[in-house]
Amino acid sequence: MRPATGTWEFTNGNLNYQGFLDTVYQTKGIGSNVLYILGKTDDGSQYFKLKLFGNSFGPGTYYASQSQVLFNYSVPGKTIYDANSLIGEFTVDITVLDSAKIRGTFSGTARDSANNLIEITNGKFATF
Repeated sequence: MRPATGTWEFTNGNLNYQGFLDTVYQTKGIGSNVLYILGKTDDGSQYFKLKLFGNSFGPGTYYASQSQVLFNYSVPGKTIYDANSLIGEFTVDITVLDSAKIRGTFSGTARDSANNLIEITNGKFATF
């Protein structure tokens, strides 16, 4: 895939987060491939990361409970939110994926920096 130009956003309660996607790429490994969807806030101070694991990638739903999804939102040296199979269900639904574009939604249970469980809702990402 090419370097990404796109957007991401999500909500935690009354808090809204958004920014730009700057990188989407895939690595191939033994036993699993990884699809990275990476971005930052508009001021570049916070980092957005979705990692999907699988044999191949295409439109469909990916689940943390099946060890297919990791989510991380952070500042340098500190995680603000993270999600994985040990925290709770977190899903990513890819609706478009080809050599030029990716588009999808995400939501689920995450952990905040104080170790509280929170709900990430209204998550979206897209390149254009």
